[in-house]
Amino acid sequence: MRIIGMIHLETLPGFHGFKDMDYVVERALQDAEALEQGGVDAILIENTEDHPHTERVREVTVRAFVRVAREVRGRVKLPIGICVLWNDYRSALRIAKECGASFIRVPVFVDRFRTEAGIITGDPEDVILFRKRIGAHTVRVMADIHVKHAIILTKRSIEESARDALRRGADALIVTGRVTGDAPILDDLKRVRQACPEAEIVVGSGTTPQNIKELAGYANAAIVGTYFKTHNKIDPKKVRRIMSLAREVEQGGLG
Repeated sequence: MRIIGMIHLETLPGFHGFKDMDYVVERALQDAEALEQGGVDAILIENTEDHPHTERVREVTVRAFVRVAREVRGRVKLPIGICVLWNDYRSALRIAKECGASFIRVPVFVDRFRTEAGIITGDPEDVILFRKRIGAHTVRVMADIHVKHAIILTKRSIEESARDALRRGADALIVTGRVTGDAPILDDLKRVRQACPEAEIVVGSGTTPQNIKELAGYANAAIVGTYFKTHNKIDPKKVRRIMSLAREVEQGGLG
């Protein structure tokens, strides 16, 4: 099972609480190095502390994100991904192209949700067309299905949403729990796997040493953030523990 480690950025310019860019970069590099030392397969960078989250971010935030992502890309030898909250896939694609990232995460790719940033409607056609327009063809789109921290307003099952996301160009599907740190309901994960047997499925939250082997029975990868933290910093020991279990799962033929 592949593990994608999270870097939760400190507050960026354009949001209340921003300190200075040197501090943001330093913290991001510390986390990146700890994740690489722990053995993760890739890193996902997200502007978690930019409150209140908005559907789109300002250009000053984009430029700051580019700077941090470039610094991380230059420091570690791992593939990196970009997620711009709440659902700013255009900015994520621009950042990914500028810094050489391999993938983006799109929280709302299909369906319609009520979120802390308002009602957001997925627009998969625009995601794919914008990626083509800016020449970011190699950047993969990882799409959340029935995303956390949101109430779905579309009346359809998780299987229907998953199949629709693949039809409309998603390269991978992310299944999460209800909030950060919550594992997916196992039945949801099973249903998505049964509906999309050939898809790349990623657990988007809640992976721990206690459940990783069970989750790996239905998912190819997991994004891990909360578990890796001790006193708000990445703990390499925790990273190594998860990676050891992930490799055991691979040797056993799962994930």
